[in-house]
Amino acid sequence: MLYLLYIFIGILIIVTTNVAVTAIISIRDAYRNHLKDHLSFGTAFRKYFGKNNNIPLHLSDWRL
Repeated sequence: MLYLLYIFIGILIIVTTNVAVTAIISIRDAYRNHLKDHLSFGTAFRKYFGKNNNIPLHLSDWRL
């Protein structure tokens, strides 16, 4: 039963790290490009977060 906990913690670490790296890259891109794109910082962040994200968020992205 303990191995399930280890698997869950490992998946949680991987997902958290991925989201953190994606957020850092998105903040950098939004900061650099929000004036050029004529967007507010929040809108630019959402745009670049979606662009930089590599986790499939929709079921159709999983190609099951």
